[in-house]
Amino acid sequence: MYLKIIDDPEAVGKHCKQFVRQLRSRSREKISVRLGHMGASSLSHVLWSPELGIWMSFDKNRAERFNHAFGVGRPLPDSVLSTACEINFPAGGIDRRMGGVFARDRKGQIFVAHRGKIGGGRKGIGKSLFENHYRGVWSLMEDGEQESVVAVIGAVKSHRFPRQLAHFVLKVDQIKSLAAYAPSPQVTLSFPDTSFREEWTGSKQYEFFRDMAGLCDQALVVRDLYQALKAKGYRVANDPFRDLFILDGTGRIMSLFHIQTDMRPAALQSGVAQLLLQSLNLPHRTRLFLVIPACPEPGFRQRLQKTTVEILVYQWQGEEASFPELETNWDREAPAAAQDMT
Repeated sequence: MYLKIIDDPEAVGKHCKQFVRQLRSRSREKISVRLGHMGASSLSHVLWSPELGIWMSFDKNRAERFNHAFGVGRPLPDSVLSTACEINFPAGGIDRRMGGVFARDRKGQIFVAHRGKIGGGRKGIGKSLFENHYRGVWSLMEDGEQESVVAVIGAVKSHRFPRQLAHFVLKVDQIKSLAAYAPSPQVTLSFPDTSFREEWTGSKQYEFFRDMAGLCDQALVVRDLYQALKAKGYRVANDPFRDLFILDGTGRIMSLFHIQTDMRPAALQSGVAQLLLQSLNLPHRTRLFLVIPACPEPGFRQRLQKTTVEILVYQWQGEEASFPELETNWDREAPAAAQDMT
């Protein structure tokens, strides 16, 4: 079992304080609003974080649970706010009616996870909607006397945790919007409307043995690479099957990126395989990039030369991933193997 739920009241209280402290440190403004919905709202104060793009509400008055509500965008003073996402924790014990959980991995790292219970008061919004559309880190968790599959948001001590949580809130908000209209996959993926969508960042599979903290960073790397490429003037997009790609003026994919946070040989090989499979129906001149956090060992680079896959290394600068090679003429070069195929 990869994760084990934390149900000790003292431990939950300690981690909850850290959870709130991490997020409060990113708030810049307190705004008076009415939280709830028309006809059933209560006066409250929320914290707004412009850098994260979310507002937060922390309820400390409940003895049996810790209530945390989140939403997207800066609220207007005295407006009625509906919650995009709640991450509530039982004060102790196990309560599967609540979405939030703290869980420990084999290394002793503490993670915030979510059971996928996303209420909203509208038809079609619930756990099944979340499970069918959420892309991110999933894990099996020892949940008392049973096992549960949960979505892992991030390690609560990580300095990137506030970004990871904000990313989760934004994804949930966008997933909820699907209940209002459900476009067909054909419409969603047509190139004329192709764009970058947050809910398509991250994997959609269960990970049991890989670095959980690294996996939680993947969506952030995708977002930061998107911003870096967009700043260079490229038309960048993603879809449910590909992390990121660049389109030319005719709407054809000219570069394809696959982000891999795990540097184990098996993980790198899997990343290369993903790129090669995703490129089967693309033009031969399409450049394929495996995006990884460090330079691979020489032996792997030598084997990679037999393929059309190139390496793009990212580095963490504070909370954001940077891509030093993007500042060079990387976009003017192509591997010999790719040239030979054209």
